[in-house]
Amino acid sequence: MTSKLKFSLLAICTFITADAAENPQLAVRYRNCVGTCLDRLIEKGTDRYGPVQTPMLMSLIDVRTGDAPREPELLDGWVRSEERPGRRNPGGCDLWDDQPLIHVLGAYGTATGNHRYQQAADDYIKSFIQRARKPNGLFAWGSHLFYNAYTDQIDDDRHGNPHEILIHLAEWDTLWRLEPQAVKQEIEGIWTWHVADKATGQHNRHDDGQPGCDFAFSGGSLAHAFAFLHSKTGQREWLDRAKRVADWHWSHRNPQTNLPPDAPSTGDRYDARLCFTTVPGPHAAALLKCTEITGDPYFRDIAIAYVKAWLKYAWDEPAGKFYAALQLDGKPVAENERGTGYDAWMPTGYADTWPTTMYSYEFPLGAAQTCIYAFEQTSDPLLLDGARKWARHIRADLPPTIGRRWRNEIYAAMPDAGLRGGAYAEGYGRAILFFTHLYRSTRDPEDLSTAQRLADEAVDKLCENGWVKGHAGKPYYEAADGTGTLLCALLELADAIEPVSKPQ
Repeated sequence: MTSKLKFSLLAICTFITADAAENPQLAVRYRNCVGTCLDRLIEKGTDRYGPVQTPMLMSLIDVRTGDAPREPELLDGWVRSEERPGRRNPGGCDLWDDQPLIHVLGAYGTATGNHRYQQAADDYIKSFIQRARKPNGLFAWGSHLFYNAYTDQIDDDRHGNPHEILIHLAEWDTLWRLEPQAVKQEIEGIWTWHVADKATGQHNRHDDGQPGCDFAFSGGSLAHAFAFLHSKTGQREWLDRAKRVADWHWSHRNPQTNLPPDAPSTGDRYDARLCFTTVPGPHAAALLKCTEITGDPYFRDIAIAYVKAWLKYAWDEPAGKFYAALQLDGKPVAENERGTGYDAWMPTGYADTWPTTMYSYEFPLGAAQTCIYAFEQTSDPLLLDGARKWARHIRADLPPTIGRRWRNEIYAAMPDAGLRGGAYAEGYGRAILFFTHLYRSTRDPEDLSTAQRLADEAVDKLCENGWVKGHAGKPYYEAADGTGTLLCALLELADAIEPVSKPQ
């Protein structure tokens, strides 16, 4: 059941023994948490609302009742969503946010030999593709769009109805198995509507066909889509298109440092002149995936150049931490007071290990995951050393908590978060995945122990009434909080502790 990366309050320095870490009962506990939550989703979490009921899985569910409220309590929604609470998909379903969930449904079904889990994923995918398409043919998914189960129509976060894909490694193979023509049209539409300059690969996070925000984490997702279509069709043009999009950031790098700006086209904004963990994190992970599915090392070479550049320039050895932002000449951006307007989202100082917001420029855990993913592809000892540095950085910020940049605002909006402590499900999941993969490479019991400690805390804090909550301070299962990522992580960790034989 091992898959590629996607992606207690005791003292940190106290570790359980290797024998305890490998206790098979821990694997049972984690698998049971996953299985129970998936059962809840299949039995109570589908679209039971509005005139038309479907097998789509709801994005936000009240764990006290098992219902998906049309208007959930706001709680942290204004801050975490960067002032766009519609990104929580209230009363609706978002297949993009559920890409990790689609993965775990298939993996759990394979592990148990129970076909109902893969069937639930398949039924969700087919229904979503049938009912949630924009007029231009693109899927109504991403950080702005979702299917409203109450109105049976496409809904959005009140930001102009744009299609957008970013951060996740899409489960393109599963979608292709079910709806190859629709997936082909989706990826062709991505080329048409997201790549503003077909000659240079200049792209836009939104599908308006014009130059716009060419963020690193969306550019990686576009390249991955084109590489996937090449792997299925054999058509050279899709490989070339994937390379052209990858080249956009590569061509804007500082050639002395290999650091590119996060968004080269945004003019005077700080993201046009600074590099963030979005580059060695989700962007580089997508490029590594491009090589994995095409066999072409071109993408991997660029990704590794980014990862190594970050390891070289962002690491502060005395502090044992990575910085959050670098100038393109490699100079770290020192801690500054929060700016106003859009500058409020600019990371400064050391990387915020447990980011609060969904889509800003902080992806340190994703960068850690990508570093060990790159080592798995290359066996380069520099990358393993870098992954150990990321482990040191993360351990320095244990136990998990709300990220420091927006902590006061979250605690004011959601007081139970301060009382209960802990991080979001995505943070736990990414950190568990990182330490699980690190352990597979190092066989160091401390790495497995750290993954187990994180998993135990996540289960203790987030499992309620059989559901997995987005944060301990609220009563909701929320896909946008990374619940699917945490389920994936618990399943991978269980497999690292006690592998299971696939049923015949």
